[in-house]
Amino acid sequence: MTHELPEEDIINAIREGNTVAFQHVFDSLYESLCGYAFSVLRNSAEAEDVVQSAFMKLWEKRDVLEIRQSVKSYLFRAVYNQCLNQIEHRAVKSRFQAYSQLEATELSGETEPFPDELDQKVRVAVDNLPPQCKKIFMMSRYEGLRYPEIASRLNISVNTIQNQICKALRILRTELRGTAGS
Repeated sequence: MTHELPEEDIINAIREGNTVAFQHVFDSLYESLCGYAFSVLRNSAEAEDVVQSAFMKLWEKRDVLEIRQSVKSYLFRAVYNQCLNQIEHRAVKSRFQAYSQLEATELSGETEPFPDELDQKVRVAVDNLPPQCKKIFMMSRYEGLRYPEIASRLNISVNTIQNQICKALRILRTELRGTAGS
């Protein structure tokens, strides 16, 4: 039916709520509009959403349509504009996520130093521990020995091991706290 109709008649038929005319336009343009949207967005799901949204708006606003050329050019322009809106939405979303991560990091007081820099600072801090404290800490954290094993090797009590580990951690926390923000 609509193949023989001039463009103006198709537009008028859609304005009047003719679902056959609308379905014809949908069937003839959907795939090419999806391809066009994909070429702009590079995401097939977003492209289909944009095209479906354009058709929904066409149908919902059919009685107030201002189509000056053709339904095809109107829909391509509508899809293009919605693609631009989608790209802007992505940018806003990305900026918000980056801001949220930055804000969360600042609120927690944590920063992510470079791994090599942090490793170097930990080594210097461990080297500055008192000798007995350093030895016990190294056996516990670097050799993976349990407190009773360390106590047995050094011929001291488990309680002494616990106290020395607590002391080492307290010193390390104090020394490394100042480097978290630098």
